[in-house]
Amino acid sequence: MLGPLPPLHRWVVTTLALVACIGVGAWLGSTLPVAMLAQTGATIGALAGAVVVLLLLHEPSSPPRSVRHRRH
Repeated sequence: MLGPLPPLHRWVVTTLALVACIGVGAWLGSTLPVAMLAQTGATIGALAGAVVVLLLLHEPSSPPRSVRHRRH
């Protein structure tokens, strides 16, 4: 989704997305009325963060090449 990035930027995006998702998961785990611990919420946030990172850094496959036609 973000396209090809330099390695440093990939690490920064990965780290920030994981930290944000873990933080949101821990916060939701501690504040929701459902019986869930902050640790469980952080684990769920880490899993969601991994999916978000994969979606953000996924490079789309190359478009199909056009077929060349000979002109006579």
